[in-house]
Amino acid sequence: MIEKIKSLIHKYFHAKKPLSIISDFVFIILVVLLIIPGTRKDVASFFIRLTSFAPSELSTGEQYTIRPETKTWSFSSLSGKEVVFDEFLDKPVFINIWATWCPPCIAELPGIKKLYNEYKGKVNFILLSDEPDSTINKFIIARKYQGLPFYRYNSIPQDFSTRSIPASYIISKYGKVVLKKKGAASWDSGKVKALLDELIKMKKP
Repeated sequence: MIEKIKSLIHKYFHAKKPLSIISDFVFIILVVLLIIPGTRKDVASFFIRLTSFAPSELSTGEQYTIRPETKTWSFSSLSGKEVVFDEFLDKPVFINIWATWCPPCIAELPGIKKLYNEYKGKVNFILLSDEPDSTINKFIIARKYQGLPFYRYNSIPQDFSTRSIPASYIISKYGKVVLKKKGAASWDSGKVKALLDELIKMKKP
């Protein structure tokens, strides 16, 4: 049996080119990392990030104005302070519904962080999870996301209802949803920044 294995290995190395051998080993390593629970999320997130694209603005016919009851929707900061959505509508709003166990959510957070660092003060960001504070805080410390505006929710209004995460919305300061995206996206793209710049400059009709 050992001789047979040696023979197969010998044939493999003689039949393959060096680049093919390297590719095979990289593939095997990736498969192993995807099998190991401790590394599975990070590997999956890395590949999702590589294949994520910039989201597109909704067409004029698809855009919608949030309901009056959505403005009274409340959620809380990680310190337990309750806030109301209407408080955020003095500026354009970026909402992201996510979870610490979700690889596509983890994949897009670095892009969201870059977007936040560029637009904080001009756009209100709301990163929402329904997980316990302790779980979210542990994730924030481990991933170095301190300073990002994370919140907890108990319920989601119909305007932002979703069966899958991540789910993201960009809303004008006049309450119109102009972008809706289910799944991971590249948020620090020129396309998103151009939309935010337009919304920042927008005057009430």
